[in-house]
Amino acid sequence: KQWYQRRVRGTLRKMVRSLVPCEITFRQLDRMQVQLVVYTDASLGNLPEHKSGAGFVVYMTDGTNTNLIGYSCGKVKRVVKSVFSAELYSVSEGLNFAILIRSFLSEILDRLLPITVWTDSRQVVDAVNTVSSLPRDKANILELREIQDYVEKDVADVRWVPSKENPADILTKKGVSPECILQSLR
Repeated sequence: KQWYQRRVRGTLRKMVRSLVPCEITFRQLDRMQVQLVVYTDASLGNLPEHKSGAGFVVYMTDGTNTNLIGYSCGKVKRVVKSVFSAELYSVSEGLNFAILIRSFLSEILDRLLPITVWTDSRQVVDAVNTVSSLPRDKANILELREIQDYVEKDVADVRWVPSKENPADILTKKGVSPECILQSLR
């Protein structure tokens, strides 16, 4: 885990150094248009001892301006046997974090913010948005049902994004250009 965190911190440091001079600013957002956007990604067996990694990036946007709210990356906290399981775990973690942020912001904004979750796994998007056969793994079934429940209640929407446009890719894979995450903030 420490090796993985050092690698991510190192990648983020390189990204920041490449921006010199830079400043981090939070842009004012239109309170009536604001929404939460989550990008998730996972990699199977990319950590030492063949552990899997997952990460997500959360933004708050009004369609014109975007602010980075938070991100997380680390090893998957359960055994996953497929890329689908790792990606589903990542979507679940990212969505749960966004729901927590949403609950805090709803008290300030006096309304519930819409949440859009983007993943580069078509298989996860299809499983969440259609009535299909259930996975065999009990943990996957529970995560999938939880996400489907949020989608059915219009808490969140789960969509597909190409890997090249997914800012969370930098958190789970070596050699990914930081340009995607920088463009998402412009």
